[in-house]
Amino acid sequence: MSSYGRRLVIGFGSETGNARRLAERLALDPEFAQFNPSANPLAEFDLASFDHQDRLVIISSSFGDGEPPANAEGFQERLKSASDMRGLRYAIFGIGDVAYPNFCGFTKGLDAALQEIGASPFVNRVDADTDFDAFFEIWRSVLLAVLQGNDEAGLSLDLKVRSYGENNAFAAPIIERYKLNGAAPHAWHYRFDIAGSGINYRAGDNLYLVPENDPKLLSGLAEWFDEDAVIEYFASKELRIIGKSFLRQFAKLTESEALKDLLKIANKRALDEYLHGRDLLDLLQDFASPAAAPAVEVAALLPTIQPRAYSIASHGNPDYIDLCVRDVSYDKLGRKRRGTATGYLERTTGAVPIFVRANPRFHLSAASDYPLILVGTGTGIGPFMGLLEQAGRSARSAPTCLVFGDRYRSSDFLYEERIRKWEKTDVVGRLITAFSRDRAEPYYVQHALKDNGDHIWRLLGEGAHIYVCGNKTNLDRSIDEVVCDIASSVGGLSPETADQFLQDMVQNQRMHKELY
Repeated sequence: MSSYGRRLVIGFGSETGNARRLAERLALDPEFAQFNPSANPLAEFDLASFDHQDRLVIISSSFGDGEPPANAEGFQERLKSASDMRGLRYAIFGIGDVAYPNFCGFTKGLDAALQEIGASPFVNRVDADTDFDAFFEIWRSVLLAVLQGNDEAGLSLDLKVRSYGENNAFAAPIIERYKLNGAAPHAWHYRFDIAGSGINYRAGDNLYLVPENDPKLLSGLAEWFDEDAVIEYFASKELRIIGKSFLRQFAKLTESEALKDLLKIANKRALDEYLHGRDLLDLLQDFASPAAAPAVEVAALLPTIQPRAYSIASHGNPDYIDLCVRDVSYDKLGRKRRGTATGYLERTTGAVPIFVRANPRFHLSAASDYPLILVGTGTGIGPFMGLLEQAGRSARSAPTCLVFGDRYRSSDFLYEERIRKWEKTDVVGRLITAFSRDRAEPYYVQHALKDNGDHIWRLLGEGAHIYVCGNKTNLDRSIDEVVCDIASSVGGLSPETADQFLQDMVQNQRMHKELY
């Protein structure tokens, strides 16, 4: 028995099974056997049975917005009414979801409650998000080192995912910004500095940025209302994404019969066509007057500006995050228009408010070394730069096929240099391209997949997962159709069996789509 503690008592709180799995894994770890570990739900703990020589280890998730999991209910309340526990040493590994404001709220509360009754941590609390495996491996090593006598290791550990969101975004400076192609609309590479932020991410996750409205659009509104204060009213409002709820209230406010007529169900297509590319200033000019639509009342109807989501184009670097972004820029009705986010990114010289959300359905599984078929069009190549970076760091042996499509090879082969390097090191085993305008007839990624059907079918037979990123209208059904076509023409399946093959891929989570 170790002289450090009489026994290692592991308590878990688990709603989906992740924390329980980690606790039981720790209890069965041969390197911890000398500490007599045992693992049980926190709800079953009898505080009176604790000895001050025990070492308490808690591994727990927070359910929803900081609530205890069902098998941990009551433990925190019992702590608050416990007698003096001075001398008890503990370590907490918390798992939460940064999408909730009270991130890791339950385990943070346990940490505070234990200290209130005199207990003290021998390893600093860990606040991990849903992508917790890397944190757990580090924490496990530190926990073992402390139990073997290295006290300093536990008290110097700092593993805390910071919980950022729309209202408390991290201000990230742009440290790289350059064009990826030679012809408009341009694709841009952005790198954001997140050093010291505590942001934890992996390839496949999404970055959200909180943009600022175009000063020229705000000035246009001020001119239309003939009121400089209008800029302040509308600065934080959503001016380009016009929703039906706003339109109905706006039509009521302005008493515009033309807009009311356009909002009728029978005119849905006409309304969609009208709204395409237009913004609030267009609506005011077409359906209102400053007298009929006071600025304060119009602003009150509008929602706050929405964060814009982008697929991350890098993998797990604690110092930076990369994005691949297509510029949105066009002329309409004699006025130059810019995308809210893309225009903001291009003109800003300051830090950009960002936060990250996990996107597990687009992750690479660490459990299986299956072949990959990555299909990206345009800036849809972005997340694959992260996935390929991850694949290059790992010991994957299964082949990867990258299928990329854009307009012209000469000007639109995004990230070609990096991709060619991955070809030479077999991170990309096969590269298939489809440049739609280099031929007399358009040639898209679905055509390229079909033309390489033998290779695609062989990979699918080896258990390949397909990852697709790009425009939803162009890719969603067409990729499904080409998979069924290959299953029939190359695999020899009947149409019905081919369709079932596709459904099985979806059911078994071998088809991953990130479409916009």
